[in-house]
Amino acid sequence: MQFLEVLAAIVLFLIGLRLSAFFSGSETGFYRLSLPRLNIDARAGDRRAQQLLWFSKNPAYFVATCLIGNNVANYLTTAAIGWVALLILTTTNEQIDIAVTLLMSPIIFQFGELLPKSIYYLTPLTRLRKDIRWFQYFFRAFLILSFPLVLLTRLLENLSMQKNQPAEIVLGRNRLVQLLQHGHAEGVLTDIQSRLTNGLLQLTPQSVRTSMTPLPRILGLSNSASKTEILEFARKFGISAVVVHHAESPEDWYGYVPVAELLQSDEPQSVIHSMPVIDHLSSKLVALHQLQRSKSIYGVVKKTDASGESHTLGILSRNGLVEQIYRPELTQSAFRAR
Repeated sequence: MQFLEVLAAIVLFLIGLRLSAFFSGSETGFYRLSLPRLNIDARAGDRRAQQLLWFSKNPAYFVATCLIGNNVANYLTTAAIGWVALLILTTTNEQIDIAVTLLMSPIIFQFGELLPKSIYYLTPLTRLRKDIRWFQYFFRAFLILSFPLVLLTRLLENLSMQKNQPAEIVLGRNRLVQLLQHGHAEGVLTDIQSRLTNGLLQLTPQSVRTSMTPLPRILGLSNSASKTEILEFARKFGISAVVVHHAESPEDWYGYVPVAELLQSDEPQSVIHSMPVIDHLSSKLVALHQLQRSKSIYGVVKKTDASGESHTLGILSRNGLVEQIYRPELTQSAFRAR
């Protein structure tokens, strides 16, 4: 009878170990899924890909199921270890249970955590496609427990004012970056598209103040300057447009003179283009949209104080913003160097 009990405890331990490997590996594989490939397979009618895609759009359910599954697996392995210790030693206490559990921890870690995570990390889609049917069974079995966790997650989202975000954002910004990397690997995105999207993600939330030319460093002239002076100034600094300020107010930059238009005109004042005013709290994406909409190559960044008076902080270049978005790595390196 004791032999059968030991055998049952070993079987229980192996079941717990297998469940630990299953849920640990599934969680790692889930974060490594190629969403472009998954979408293509799902649209082609692949049932398992469609199920995985549903979990990708509802990640809270997948994560909650893995969390509960891992806890169940840990409980089974711990109970099995304690059972075997009791049968072999005929007596047990807390110290013995802890000692035996510590002795078995390397086996549990190796075969229940490290090895399955490594396998699922290398072949996430292949493994999850094979396991999705079993995962669906556990998902339904644990639904009564996972549903409160999902409700708690949504409550926290509401409290953090993120309830209007799509479900995919639950996995965070890193998941979207991973999606772009997979899209480039699968040939869905070209290199220039990947760099553009990556630049938008990295730079557009930043304030325009990190990209503007501050007031003391602005290269420009007074609006009373002659054609010859403006052309000589543009040639000296190698610029295609010269920003101008009001003659009576050196800090009141308001427009710019394109050199190409000035060459065809005798009066510089007739070819002055007004610069749109950009609030200093605006993001780079908002500023770029404003410049594109006004068809202006420069914008003036201003700050309004409590009295309602606006102060010029600097000048923003549309071409500079576009270059930063297409080359975010170089931009970040430049900022770090400062």
